[in-house]
Amino acid sequence: MSLAAKTLTAVTSNYIGTLVRVVAQFGAQLVIMRQLGPEPVGMFGYVTLAFGVLALFVDQGFGWSLIQSDWDEEEIKIVLSRLLLGSSLAAVLVYCLSWPAEYYLGGLAGSLFRWAAPSCVLIAVWGIAQARLRKDLQFGKIQIANTGAYIFATPVVGVTLALLGFGVWSLLAAWYVQSILMVAISYYYAPHSLKLGNPFKSTRAGALGRQVAGINIVNWSVDNVSGLTVGALGPSALGTFNAALMLSRTPAVQLAQTLQSVLFSAASALGQDAIRQRRLYLGALSVIALIATPAYGYGMTHSDFIIRMVFGAKWIDASGAFAAMTVGMVAVAMNALSGAMLTANGGQGAVLRSQVLCLVLMTVALLVANHFGLVGVGLAISLAYVIRLVYQMRAMAERIDIHAGAFVEVMRGPLLAACVMAIPLGALAPRSIPEAAAEGLALLGQTGAVLCLVALFPRWFLSDPLRDVMQRFGPGVRLLRLVDR
Repeated sequence: MSLAAKTLTAVTSNYIGTLVRVVAQFGAQLVIMRQLGPEPVGMFGYVTLAFGVLALFVDQGFGWSLIQSDWDEEEIKIVLSRLLLGSSLAAVLVYCLSWPAEYYLGGLAGSLFRWAAPSCVLIAVWGIAQARLRKDLQFGKIQIANTGAYIFATPVVGVTLALLGFGVWSLLAAWYVQSILMVAISYYYAPHSLKLGNPFKSTRAGALGRQVAGINIVNWSVDNVSGLTVGALGPSALGTFNAALMLSRTPAVQLAQTLQSVLFSAASALGQDAIRQRRLYLGALSVIALIATPAYGYGMTHSDFIIRMVFGAKWIDASGAFAAMTVGMVAVAMNALSGAMLTANGGQGAVLRSQVLCLVLMTVALLVANHFGLVGVGLAISLAYVIRLVYQMRAMAERIDIHAGAFVEVMRGPLLAACVMAIPLGALAPRSIPEAAAEGLALLGQTGAVLCLVALFPRWFLSDPLRDVMQRFGPGVRLLRLVDR
């Protein structure tokens, strides 16, 4: 099977799994968050913040650097030993964090940290197995592991326990079930030696791993410095902010991360072929832009309706932050692709510089914006993410010779579609019509208007990179024949 065929198969498998996972995640989160409310969700948010940063240090970048490794048995023994050592130290640290958590946040927070600590050890085996599957472009199996684990853990275990009144412990139980299942399924598909070696011995994957780890740590800081800032306001504020962030960020991240993994693997295989690299990058960027930009354009002007429909009226305070972050989340989706392509082409330094710039700008902006509430925090996040995207796109353009006009061609159609989707038509409906029915009819009308514009002006909306992608799929070929008549 050719690299192009493998890449398309991987993308298809990834997005089928992603669609299932996103639907399951939203359904489960809807029930759990409606049941628990902002404060318990915010309490568990402190645990996830701690685990997020520790997981990056434990992984040490091997989750990505092993993709370019030759998988020598001795190297795997050393990597596994390092991961086990790091995860054991992380578990001890999380347990120790239970005491300050109990002092500042109460006994419940301390208990959560103590009971969550052992799950750190699971990172070791999971990281190696998933890296092997990524190397072989076995993204269908990755989706079985990740999506299957999530579907059983959160919608089944988490929702059931929440409905039975177990409160925040339902989130911790789902956390454990998902982690254990992901490790078991990943190892089943990609078994490797469990022999241990000298964790302090050097490895060939270590150099790239350290670079990737540095980027990942900065990435985590960029993604979570806002949570740390809001967390100082208390569990309720953190829970409200996390609801807005989850609802705005999850579609963007899931849309991009699955394609990001495929792009990194495919770009690594292409080597220094700039022409094919350019086609791969612009094609992926055009697909993401066409999906994400109109969707978030709609979300920006319909945030109150979306929050009420998804989480319920008691979460309405999250609507302002959600609307403020929509522009930033389009940038997040597109930025994930640029970062993956730069990393695969030896541009880790550019990625790291862009992330540091984003972190500095976001930190400064958040110190000011925090005085203006959650909306100010959302605007600061969007500003920093857009600047990061521009920096990385410029670096990618210089590396594989892309002119600014190519980016304009990719973005012009999605931006016009976003303007159409952002029109608040539902607000014009008579009050006698239920809000959900009015907004649903308006959404159908706006979607129809966008499709009509595509049919009338196909060259404007369907850029050459997008056409190149569409021509590789049967439905895409038929659609191009239809609009080009």
